[in-house]
Amino acid sequence: MNSDKTFAELGVSQPLIDALTSRGITSPFPIQQETLPDTLAGRDVLGRGKTGSGKTLAFSLPLVSRLAGGKRRPSHPTGLVLAPTRELATQISAALAPLAAVNNLTVTTIFGG
Repeated sequence: MNSDKTFAELGVSQPLIDALTSRGITSPFPIQQETLPDTLAGRDVLGRGKTGSGKTLAFSLPLVSRLAGGKRRPSHPTGLVLAPTRELATQISAALAPLAAVNNLTVTTIFGG
């Protein structure tokens, strides 16, 4: 895939691009370039990468995009992300919350242990 693709060219909405830009994220990582066209279109993907490779945004952007404007029922979750550790759940929540807020969505982190 062409490494010069922008978030807009990959199909990310302008409000989400603005949220990314405000956090200093201006260009997609390779895993995002490879997966976003498919995930934003509603297709399933499997991606593997090292820590820091951009996986969290690769699944967070499509999640928020697909939930935006959808039907909501009070006290009923509309999306679910499972993580194997409390630390990772907290990191995912921190990355997801600003993107969700752009579309008036909220994020709640629940963990046990």
